[in-house]
Amino acid sequence: MARVLFHRPTVWASDIQCSTKVLSRLTAARGHDVTYLQAPLDPVHLLRGTGGYLKVWRATPRSEAGVHIVTQATPVPVRDIWPLSTRTASHLRYGLARPGLAQVMPDPDLVWTTVPGSGRALKRAFPKARVAFHVVDYYPAFRGDAVKPIEAEDYASVDAVHTISTTLKAYAVDELGVPASKVHVLGQGVEREIYAGDPAEPAALAPLPHPRAVWTGVLSKGDPALFEAVAAEMKARGGSLALIGPGAGWADDLAARYPGTVFLMGSVAPRELPAWLVHCDLGVMLYDRSKQAVYKGQNPLKLYEYAAAGLPILSTPHDEYAHLAPPAEVLSDEGAVAPAIARALSGDPDRDRAIDTFATTHSWQSKVDRILAEIGLPPEGPTP
Repeated sequence: MARVLFHRPTVWASDIQCSTKVLSRLTAARGHDVTYLQAPLDPVHLLRGTGGYLKVWRATPRSEAGVHIVTQATPVPVRDIWPLSTRTASHLRYGLARPGLAQVMPDPDLVWTTVPGSGRALKRAFPKARVAFHVVDYYPAFRGDAVKPIEAEDYASVDAVHTISTTLKAYAVDELGVPASKVHVLGQGVEREIYAGDPAEPAALAPLPHPRAVWTGVLSKGDPALFEAVAAEMKARGGSLALIGPGAGWADDLAARYPGTVFLMGSVAPRELPAWLVHCDLGVMLYDRSKQAVYKGQNPLKLYEYAAAGLPILSTPHDEYAHLAPPAEVLSDEGAVAPAIARALSGDPDRDRAIDTFATTHSWQSKVDRILAEIGLPPEGPTP
């Protein structure tokens, strides 16, 4: 049995099913001793009173789904503003919390972190463990260029770096100077198991006419003009467009202009999402073309969720597609939407087989095998 410590800010109790939470749960399901270290509590949280992160901190330690969930406290606030965004602040944040870190999980075999600033500290806290950094975002897009020296120091300190995309590997090697031999592309994945069987159609989805196109996720990330083109085409086909996720002004306007075609479904719990997707006909992942810097290096989970549900996919381009070759209709302008939808809904059996193969190849179980290979354990889950 291996002892594995996962670290990511995402709160375990939240509806967000980030890759680190999924990997923690699946690793624990194989009988390993797993701890999930979530967002640190800092003085700002204390000043805000009993809600938010203070409530989260008080609810730990605890165990769920075989995973031990813990929250560390740190006297240095976690904020992306100077001087809290500097390497010095990062060193203090984790350095002052280091005595407690060693009590979180004594003598882990593997530490798996996603947080810039944590790699160096976790390696110092657990010198006998193998420490791997999982790069899940192009961090400068969200935290500014001040994060780059923090990343470089972390990646130099840990034993291995895994990225969600080839673009992010190139960033680590070319811009941050990490040896290419140290950086590996893990990619993204999907839990095929939760798409198995024949889940009942959600009552809220049943009135929507077929063919049904669907988007899942934060709607503010979508491209309004491209979604307008999708709505027009689905209306012409007598179908519908289901928008699942937190709302956005453009989506409200679109639903008002396309009554009976565009439906705002609100948020759906991640564990319920497969039942919605398998009863749709087309997965849509058309991201805002004016915000491409934010999507640098991205490898969206939607792609894998749609594939696991057996849906043909309509997508804007992503850098990773050059290496991934996904079974998707990739487009960049409104004029390409209608013909792409026609191809996607044509019922091509070769494309359907390609979608199924893609989902199988990129299962999260295969990623767990690769994570555990870091400490010499053989594969256990289904692999490509």
